[in-house]
Amino acid sequence: MSQQTPEIRVTDSKARLTLPRAFANATLLLEVRSDNEILIRKAKVVPVGDSGDEPETITLSSTDWAAFLAAIENPPKANPKLKKLLRDYAPSE
Repeated sequence: MSQQTPEIRVTDSKARLTLPRAFANATLLLEVRSDNEILIRKAKVVPVGDSGDEPETITLSSTDWAAFLAAIENPPKANPKLKKLLRDYAPSE
């Protein structure tokens, strides 16, 4: 990969930056490396339906299916670790 001379560009009052034409209509990945450094890369986006792969399906036995439904209908009580997680990550009002 060849090293190019850095080009100076100035942002506007809303921190917008005009990128080179090669970035037009591209999905970008922004990586903030420090207070004064941001890495901008083009992302390769692959639509889910175009991969040709079918989602993996799981077949449950009748016993496993019954256990699954029972767990949904009567979930176990929250243990102390789960309660702490819920407290720590609950949205503040």
